[in-house]
Amino acid sequence: MTSDRNLKKQKTKKSKVYLLPPLILSYLSMKFLIIVGTSRDGRKTIHPARAIDGELRNRGHETTFYDLKEKDIPPLGNRTYRENEEPVPEDIQELSREVKDSDCIVIATPEYNHSIPGVLKNAMDYLYPEYDDKPFASVTVSGGGFGGVRALNHLHDIILEFGGWPGPNLAVSRVSQKFSDQGELQDEEFAEYIENFVEKVEGHTEKFSKIN
Repeated sequence: MTSDRNLKKQKTKKSKVYLLPPLILSYLSMKFLIIVGTSRDGRKTIHPARAIDGELRNRGHETTFYDLKEKDIPPLGNRTYRENEEPVPEDIQELSREVKDSDCIVIATPEYNHSIPGVLKNAMDYLYPEYDDKPFASVTVSGGGFGGVRALNHLHDIILEFGGWPGPNLAVSRVSQKFSDQGELQDEEFAEYIENFVEKVEGHTEKFSKIN
C-alpha cells in the first residue's frame, strides 16, 4: 500500500517542469560583401542585389556593396598575389581588402550566353588566395523562366577552383515581373523567397566561420 508521503513524492516528480533556454532567433552580426557582376546599362540584377543588401542590414549585419558598373577595372593584367608584378588597379586593391574582411561573399549576376558576364570573371580573376575558405552565396538573374541556372553552374565551378565554399542560391526568373524599373519589389510572394535566402546565407556563413 502506497503511503501518503510516497504518493506526494510521485506527484511532485510528475509535475516537475524543466525550463529550456530560449531559442536563438538571430545570428551575431556578420560582414557581407555583395558583388554586382554586371556593368550593362539598364541591368536588372541591381534590383535583387539591393533587396538582399537591405534584408541583411535589417537583420543587423554589415554590408559592402561592390558594384562593377562604378569601378574602373581594365582587362586582367597584374594580379594581387604575384609579388613580382606591378601594383594592381585601386578598385582591385579595394576588392581584395573587402574579400579578406568579409565573412561571406554574395555574388549577384545575370546569365549571359549560358555563363556569367565577362566583367565579373575578369574582376574575380585578379584575386586568388583571398577567396580561400570563404563562404559564397549566389543570386542568378534572368529575364526568362530559368533564373540563370546555367550561369550558376559556371559560377559554382569557379568558386570551387578558388577554394571557396559555394552556398545558397537565389534564382530570380522573369526579373522584370518581380521588380519595377525603379527597383521596387512588385511580387509580394517573392519577398518571402528573399527572406528565406538570407536566412540560409546566415546559416551557411555561421557554419564555415566556425570551421575557420
